[in-house]
Amino acid sequence: MTEPTIICPNCRTEIKLTESLAAPLIASTCQQFEAQLAQKDRDIVQRESAMRDKEKALTDAKRDLDERVAD
Repeated sequence: MTEPTIICPNCRTEIKLTESLAAPLIASTCQQFEAQLAQKDRDIVQRESAMRDKEKALTDAKRDLDERVAD
């Protein structure tokens, strides 16, 4: 299996992408994806909280309506 390479956009030199060169790129990409995942987790928590609040409001409204109908 051949090593992956990148080509310099300035001088067109082919550079072998060894693990020591790729490590910072991999770490940066990993950090970026972890940040995106954390943001999505926060968004989900917010949506779930909003849904619970709406569900509680609907339950309260139904209970009030049932009490009015019973009277």
